[in-house]
Amino acid sequence: MELDLNSNPLSLIRSLPTRQIPIDQIKGRENFIPDEIFTEKYIKFTQGKLKAYATRISLTFIKPGFYKPTKEKLKYICDEVIGDEVEHLKKLIKMGVRPSLYLYLNINKSDKERFLCPDDVNTYRAYKELNIAKPPVIILGSKKGLEESCYVIKAMKCTYNERTEHFDSFFCVNQKAQPSLLGYEKPPFNESFDKLIEVVKLTKIHVKEFHKGGNVELHYHHTLYSILQRAEESLTSMQILFNSKLYVNAGLIVRSLYELALTFYIDWLGPDQIYKYLQLSSVMKLKEWEKNCDKTLKEQVKDGLSRSDAQTLKDAKMRGFHLASKVSDKAKLFPFGEQHHQDIYSFLSKITHHDFSMTARYTNTLEHGDESVFHEDIINTSLYCADFFVAAIITRVLDDIGKTIQD
Repeated sequence: MELDLNSNPLSLIRSLPTRQIPIDQIKGRENFIPDEIFTEKYIKFTQGKLKAYATRISLTFIKPGFYKPTKEKLKYICDEVIGDEVEHLKKLIKMGVRPSLYLYLNINKSDKERFLCPDDVNTYRAYKELNIAKPPVIILGSKKGLEESCYVIKAMKCTYNERTEHFDSFFCVNQKAQPSLLGYEKPPFNESFDKLIEVVKLTKIHVKEFHKGGNVELHYHHTLYSILQRAEESLTSMQILFNSKLYVNAGLIVRSLYELALTFYIDWLGPDQIYKYLQLSSVMKLKEWEKNCDKTLKEQVKDGLSRSDAQTLKDAKMRGFHLASKVSDKAKLFPFGEQHHQDIYSFLSKITHHDFSMTARYTNTLEHGDESVFHEDIINTSLYCADFFVAAIITRVLDDIGKTIQD
């Protein structure tokens, strides 16, 4: 069968189909003990009175179950793990689903775990059995103890539902230590590129082995693989340019690799949160999206929503679109921090646009030969950046499929 090759971003399917089911047809488990703290928090969230934080948290910081306060002590309660449900969830995860664990801060301060997971015990178990160490989570009510940046989500008033969840803001967690594949002392450039390319190729094999198709086609793993493929192409191109002593031109590819890492990170951070905006920003200009949002605002005000609430909804939609389409907004969430972005992106932009600092590098070529270009800092910076950008991608992709860099 001939492949249908295309570049339509809207052909990517990233979520399972949904349908409405009457509430009286939904059957719960018998002998179910509710977590009153979680229930109160979740109701407040759905009412727009409490914010939630979508991010990634290591399973080692999450305790399945909850505590029920009594007069004597905090009584620990945890739902029984249902084996069939765990196996079903593992199949979904291998298809490309990444269900979020709903958490809140642990009320038992003597525990080593920071968060409690009262309602998604089987999902927790599925991730654990697949060795996925840092799954997507939604934390109700607090952003304390974050390991990664997060999306701040709030239920906002609208007309098509009582409330709808949208981006209220974003919160960046800068990580002081970053993973490196090459180490502090970088090997010679050919050895460095060979090692980076080898790790990317091995990660691609791991993604292929982890992915299992199902009745519904989902493209989350395809998204991960495309990032890896593009990273491999970029590294191969850089190596060719280095070997041809075209170091400045290799710097152009470093900028592309950086933007690839930024886009990967905001998608990986919340697989169910940002992908729709990434799709939209691929087919629509900012002005066009804003025009659509203005049209919706007027319709919602006409249908009875206050102008203030309609404007809040529009601002949230614009916020998501800006994040998906603007490099500077993506960089604010990236764990390297905004100052690193200012330094690196400014340097890479000078290379791309050939400003007078680039012209100065070529000053001696007219009278002293075409090889008389100052490029030592570009060589070092390009290797430094390629290492850290690729490592930021690789370590997170491997974790998302139950592998480590040692595998």
